[in-house]
Amino acid sequence: MFPAGELEDLERPGSIPSPGSRLDLEQAIAALPPGARAVFVLHDIEGYQHEEIAEMSGLAAGTSKAQLFRARRLLREMLER
Repeated sequence: MFPAGELEDLERPGSIPSPGSRLDLEQAIAALPPGARAVFVLHDIEGYQHEEIAEMSGLAAGTSKAQLFRARRLLREMLER
């Protein structure tokens, strides 16, 4: 998911991502469509499983997975610009 250099930066002790990259990620997450953003936050940030997200939101687990895939793709596209 992360370009090789960014993943190495995250793994180094004491390495802090630049403030600009954090702001870019926050803005990109905020720009996601509401359904994709909700599933992304619940799954990748909060740590819920798809079945739990489905139960909370009334979506099917498969829809949750599709929304997560969409959110990740859109984030990647936004951050590569």
